[in-house]
Amino acid sequence: MVEELHPLHPRRLEILRYVARRRSGGETPPSVKEIAGAVGLSSTQTVHHHLGKLKGEGYIERDGSWAKMLRLTERGWQAVGEMPLMGRAAAGRGLEAIATDEAYSLAGELLLSGSGRQRYLLRIVGDSMVDAKISDGDLVVVEQEEDPPDGTIVVALLEGDEVTVKRLYRKNSHVLLVAESPEHEDIEVGWGEVEVQGRVVYVIHAAR
Repeated sequence: MVEELHPLHPRRLEILRYVARRRSGGETPPSVKEIAGAVGLSSTQTVHHHLGKLKGEGYIERDGSWAKMLRLTERGWQAVGEMPLMGRAAAGRGLEAIATDEAYSLAGELLLSGSGRQRYLLRIVGDSMVDAKISDGDLVVVEQEEDPPDGTIVVALLEGDEVTVKRLYRKNSHVLLVAESPEHEDIEVGWGEVEVQGRVVYVIHAAR
């Protein structure tokens, strides 16, 4: 069942959006004083009150003081209508996973999973999945799932540090990661050499 997101207090939504913009730009978490200035509040005590409410309702979390580690939870990103871009995935042999601090605004149906599983974005590099209509530069919405059925297009972690997007098939004690392009070879590895991190549920095409 999809969790219903109740309307937020306008000032708290404004605070969330400000923190999200800072996160998207790769900046450090804002201080309470910076939040106050950004949303037009003169009292830092009022900001503390709103932050406490946001934390209690599961929109933000922190480690230590607010200034040191303030971040949006998945529920928080959903409330502001954005999804973090986690990195890049190769539609090819494999690409080293690279974390980013970007975020993209997406429609609610892309953000929310009926299964309750977390979703995130990856940018595609390469063209080994073109026949599945996944091309270089596209964004894919990935839903975390460790054991998807055969034939599913998945994000797989190879040898601990290479991420690739392929169609998954199980073959005895091996995993076959099938390319959707005649120009690219399939990848066959043992179960101990691959970790399925999720399945592709949407493709967002780059402008051509």
